[in-house]
Amino acid sequence: MGFKEIRKSNAFSVSLIILCMIAVMCVLKKNYLSGDNISALLKVLSVTTLVGLSQMVSIASGGMNVSIGATGAMSAILSSMLMQNAGVLPLLAVLAGILTGVVCGIVNGLLIYRNGGVGVASFLTTLATNSVFTGIIYMITTGHGVSNIPPGFLAIGNSKIGVFPTSVLVAAALLTAVWMMFRYAKAGRQILAFGANPKAAELYGISRFKTIMAVNIIASIIAAIAGMLVVMRVGSAQPDIGSDWMLQSFAAPLIGGTRQAGGKVDVFGVVLGALVLTIIENALVHLGVDVYWTELINGIVIIGIMALDRIRDMKK
Repeated sequence: MGFKEIRKSNAFSVSLIILCMIAVMCVLKKNYLSGDNISALLKVLSVTTLVGLSQMVSIASGGMNVSIGATGAMSAILSSMLMQNAGVLPLLAVLAGILTGVVCGIVNGLLIYRNGGVGVASFLTTLATNSVFTGIIYMITTGHGVSNIPPGFLAIGNSKIGVFPTSVLVAAALLTAVWMMFRYAKAGRQILAFGANPKAAELYGISRFKTIMAVNIIASIIAAIAGMLVVMRVGSAQPDIGSDWMLQSFAAPLIGGTRQAGGKVDVFGVVLGALVLTIIENALVHLGVDVYWTELINGIVIIGIMALDRIRDMKK
């Protein structure tokens, strides 16, 4: 790929935006690139990246999942309650959190399949399960968080391996696994083929049921891990974990170059999209801007990206 092609790529454009944002913040805040701020940015970035990666897997199949936040919260709450109330070891609690994600994924997959499989059906179905999962969370917690978390569990999210926080390495491992799935695995190619044209994919022998189930289970496992990373970072499990993930989950992959209609993904582009969102949020905090502006800005960013995605499709 020559420089001309690189310059026209989505990754180049987003990277240029990121560099400009960092440059502006360095001018406004002299200590913006301090070690503490970079560490904080990386920890938030790891969660935002996983949230976007989870949604990207759903979008790849031509669907969407608005229950990602509730799934992450379910896993975080249940794993934390097991440690607090039953004395479960941190490693077993992590496995229980992942299993919770699998169950949520199975529920979503079965319901989405029965309701049509993709597009609007996936949106309406996960909108309903989002309410169900959220209701379960508030029923079992009565609206109170879980704060008596063992230090061993919290250390996973706050420790470092070399210069990198553990949470960043976890996110990197999941990104690599998903990239390899779409790049080399038969299942990944089938998901993309199904997302590009579900009817044609079925004619070629790709199972609608297996594809929808695989997509939702993988997406929910990633969301579950993201929820537990939040608990490790903040030190408690609150019922509203993931309540602000919906916009982030769509913005990160779309900014990164994933095709809105499905069939095309950019796994590592999700990192760039997540970095844009993380820098915006971090910059607003440093500049003392009301946190509610974050939602407004993220919404405007998504509208802009959707418009650009539509323009790209029309040109093609």
